[in-house]
Amino acid sequence: MLKSVFKKDNPPVYIIGATETLLIILALTAFIVIKVYDVDFILADFIYGHVKWRYQNNLVTEYLLHRGGRYLAIMCYLGIIYTLVLKWRTGKESETVYHLLILALTIALSVILVAVLKRLFEADCPWDLLRYGGNKPYFSLLNYDPEYLPSAHCFPASHASVGFSWLALFFYLKVRAKSMASKKRPVLVLFIVLVIGFVFGMAQQFRGAHFISHDVVSLIICLITSISVYSLAYRRKRNRPL
Repeated sequence: MLKSVFKKDNPPVYIIGATETLLIILALTAFIVIKVYDVDFILADFIYGHVKWRYQNNLVTEYLLHRGGRYLAIMCYLGIIYTLVLKWRTGKESETVYHLLILALTIALSVILVAVLKRLFEADCPWDLLRYGGNKPYFSLLNYDPEYLPSAHCFPASHASVGFSWLALFFYLKVRAKSMASKKRPVLVLFIVLVIGFVFGMAQQFRGAHFISHDVVSLIICLITSISVYSLAYRRKRNRPL
């Protein structure tokens, strides 16, 4: 398929590299450390002890970073779709169309997977808990008491995934590295996306909507989704036996 789309003998191939391997190891390690040392509650206790949830409806956290960030991400995504349709209609840039299609698919799948898992898992937000002024006791992820259902379905963090889903840009640029002037651009984009994702996540933590582990899990899901999609979409062609 790749050969037919790109019409050459050496179509772009995605190979899992050291950068994304290191990132997923760090993310998994961070999640384990958070759970073992109760970092969720240490950080939530600190925030609640100093500011309660006064940032729940704050101009910056709610309207700029939460709502505004979501709308901006949607506009950027629609920009990709618009460009994809324009390139597809010309019928002359099949390579660009394929690249944009995989990018759009990866971003969408990342957000959808987090949203689906959020509906499947029973978990409350910090602001729901008695410990932080709510009306529910805390239950671990796989030990939710049916008596307190329905839960608030706060795990994993969907808003953080809006930022982390754009990790797909790193993979998009990586497979197109041969045509780029700067080989450092994918890593720079990766850094920017990580910052945006964690800023979105921290805004939600200050609002009382999520624990930090919720954000880290969203990062892991988005990262694994990008690796999986790009591994399938740009896999190396195997030589067939005669």
